[in-house]
Amino acid sequence: MTPGSQRSWRSGYGRRRSRWSSSARLRRTSHRAIIELDAAMRSGRLQHDGSPVLEWCIGNVVGKPDRRGNLYPTKARPEQKIDAAVALVMAVGRSMTEPEQFTSIFERAELWMG
Repeated sequence: MTPGSQRSWRSGYGRRRSRWSSSARLRRTSHRAIIELDAAMRSGRLQHDGSPVLEWCIGNVVGKPDRRGNLYPTKARPEQKIDAAVALVMAVGRSMTEPEQFTSIFERAELWMG
């Protein structure tokens, strides 16, 4: 990003920044997924292809409790990256929801009708 484009972004959006990883929604929805993911990892039910990025991100995650005791993923130091681990937590959380709540875009009839 060039300094000029950064300046124009600030003029359009101000200093607001998305703090997605620490948002209240992630904290509320990730607790059960983190517990399930931890149990799957410890029992050997979870296997992956050996991705070094995923291993690195998982190693950087710290489960931090909020004031209600719900765990949410965070990192110990700002320079650490946890994106792949948060994506995994979100995927586990999504797989734990009731299937009728969500419809894949590929399951919509209007896409397949001429």
